[in-house]
Amino acid sequence: MNYDVVIIGGNPAGGAAAVSAKMLHKDKSILIIKKEPVSLVPCGIPYTFGTLNKVEDNQIDPERMKQGGINVLIGEVTVIDSVNKQLSLKNSELVSYDKLIVATGSVPFVPPIPGVDLEGVVTIRKEMEYIKAIQPQLKQGKNIVVVGAGFIGVEMSDELSKVCKNVTLIESMDSILPLAFDEEVVESAARVLQNHGVNIRTNTLVDKIVGENGKVSAVKLKDGEEIKADQVILAIGYRSNVSLAKECGINIGIYGGIITDDYMRTNIKDIFAVGDCVEHRDYFTNKQSKLMLASTAASEARVAGMNLFDLRIIRQTKGSIAIFSTSLDDISMGAAGLTEKQAKAEGFRIIVGVHSGVDHHPAILPDTSKQIVKLIFSEGSGVIIGAQIVGGVSTGEMINMLGLAIQKNMTASELALMQYGTQPKLTAGPTAYPIALAAMKAVHKIYEYNSCIL
Repeated sequence: MNYDVVIIGGNPAGGAAAVSAKMLHKDKSILIIKKEPVSLVPCGIPYTFGTLNKVEDNQIDPERMKQGGINVLIGEVTVIDSVNKQLSLKNSELVSYDKLIVATGSVPFVPPIPGVDLEGVVTIRKEMEYIKAIQPQLKQGKNIVVVGAGFIGVEMSDELSKVCKNVTLIESMDSILPLAFDEEVVESAARVLQNHGVNIRTNTLVDKIVGENGKVSAVKLKDGEEIKADQVILAIGYRSNVSLAKECGINIGIYGGIITDDYMRTNIKDIFAVGDCVEHRDYFTNKQSKLMLASTAASEARVAGMNLFDLRIIRQTKGSIAIFSTSLDDISMGAAGLTEKQAKAEGFRIIVGVHSGVDHHPAILPDTSKQIVKLIFSEGSGVIIGAQIVGGVSTGEMINMLGLAIQKNMTASELALMQYGTQPKLTAGPTAYPIALAAMKAVHKIYEYNSCIL
């Protein structure tokens, strides 16, 4: 089999790369090779344990690619022969390519602590059959311990608590969601979890997982305390899946991801890489980054797909910006860029503007939510470097807008003076728009330090 473009991986990165490539190169033949016939929506996996009725409700439509003229092959690539531009599959088939995109994703990180191999200890793999296998186990468990309070850990804890589980959430850092939100912003999310009966243990380290007759029975903490458990979920992040790439000579970075240039090209001619398998570069510091987000993966996939055969689109974003969002009950949360804690740790001198209000006007309207906006600016330039929002459903799109503001180096004064479209049932009022007012508060602080930047 011969194809102009072959993509290894049917995850969001692989799918977005295929769609982008087909849109700009309609005459090219494109093939996605993936292990499973049906792919899951990665960020929707936690909801299959509570809100959704079954795992299949969280699948990506398998016919979408075929309808767009993209070929799909179910199989597993075992060897990349970059010299002859040929892929060997597990079933002994051979596939030839002109351009190759590696989108092999990531695998859950399993910490080197005793007991991780006990029955009842699971990770959250992004595979349909695996999730279908562990779902009944978790639903039958009475005492569940979740290790790691990132987005997967928090959302899994929330979903399992809805089906009457005794859930304990353990985090080694000061607060839940520590890489996305400052502690005072995330308090509302912690309250939601606690109201659902989740026992949150921050600043807590796991010593080992204890078992009886080969099955988990408890989690022992570093301070000697034991927490009863019949199921343990390890949600301590993911690592790039790069075994194929490594074996064919593609360069790997310090965090174990594939090294690419601004156009997602690897060191081997005609081989690109996108998504979680790639080592990203931080937008603010230019340091290598462990960031793994579907939004980042999709953006990189579009860059690769557009530039496979020539550099049609010049990439202007020199690095990855973390843009997160989540929802617990009726509280939505979003974050973009650096937290205040991260900015200070990197040595930035910063100014912070915070405004609290509501997301409708007048506030008596149905479904009105309290809203908090926190904006973080560089003290010297006034440029925005971070944003956090807690509020209603509008939070998701507001944080995307602030992510663009960060990418475009907008200043506090520009955000304060920007014209914002408002409508009573959709937004805060024109005189109380939270982004504008948070930015205005920062402007006043910046003026005290350096009035010339205004």
